[in-house]
Amino acid sequence: MKLYEIGRIVNGSIYGRKAYVIKNILPPAHAGKNDLTFLFDSSQKTRAGAVVAEKRVKGKHGIVVKDVKEAMYVLLQNCAEKRRKGEISPQSLIAKNALLPKTCTIEPFVVIAKNVKIGTGAYIGTHCSIDEGVKIGKHCEIMANTVIYKKTEIGDFVTIGPNTVIGKEGFGYIKKRRYKRLKHIGGVVIENFVDIGGNVTIDRGTIGNTVIGEGTKIDNLVHIAHNVEIGKDCILMGQVGIAGSTKIGSNVILCGQVGVSDHLEIGDDVVVYAKSGVFKSLSRKKRYSGIPAREHNAVLKAIARLYRES
Repeated sequence: MKLYEIGRIVNGSIYGRKAYVIKNILPPAHAGKNDLTFLFDSSQKTRAGAVVAEKRVKGKHGIVVKDVKEAMYVLLQNCAEKRRKGEISPQSLIAKNALLPKTCTIEPFVVIAKNVKIGTGAYIGTHCSIDEGVKIGKHCEIMANTVIYKKTEIGDFVTIGPNTVIGKEGFGYIKKRRYKRLKHIGGVVIENFVDIGGNVTIDRGTIGNTVIGEGTKIDNLVHIAHNVEIGKDCILMGQVGIAGSTKIGSNVILCGQVGVSDHLEIGDDVVVYAKSGVFKSLSRKKRYSGIPAREHNAVLKAIARLYRES
């Protein structure tokens, strides 16, 4: 690909040699003279021959854009490999009354039970298991080895990473002579444009549904317990764990390894920083950290006092 072709895609202003040939798109530290890289800081050093940045970089061929991250998003969307469509492997096992459009792709060794409904353009990766009555919307991507249990409804344009389990029974017990598991008769609802990483578990509701709101993004190795409700456009980073029946508002960010106790409410626009433990409900539009989680500014002041030089 040539520099001017990339400039067209990202809608940027080109300088240097417009016909400069780009071999690869690589990070700044790994790029060579025939490669393109993205510089979020125009002063960052790189051996790349071509750069995308918010201003000109001396000695480089390049593209000036208003927003480097937006340009990266647009270019990678354009360059990403297009998935095959309309291929249902004869090595898959599909119930006769499952509804599958011709435009979907089903890889080998997929098992699809009765009364499953799958939307147009969906992709189901190898060795996935889709239980009875599951509904999957349009243009979803379900990666290899994922298990989706019954009473799960998935909206449109949802991606689910490999080895993820959705809709299994939750961790609910009653103590008699020994612990007895509570039967879970609820389901899982995943709304449109949700991204779910690999090795994620989302338990079905005991009564009612576990809900993941529209546009929410969930990293790898996250656990969401029974009857949790998550709002729109939230970010859950790696190793977050949310206990049962907690309600999380919209635009909430839970950073890596945050643990949230059960039956709490977290308001809209909250940020909880990494490794925090949330044991009580959190007010909206605030930032929290620590164990137990407190307002972040108060935690910083306490740390400053603790380490203050005498």
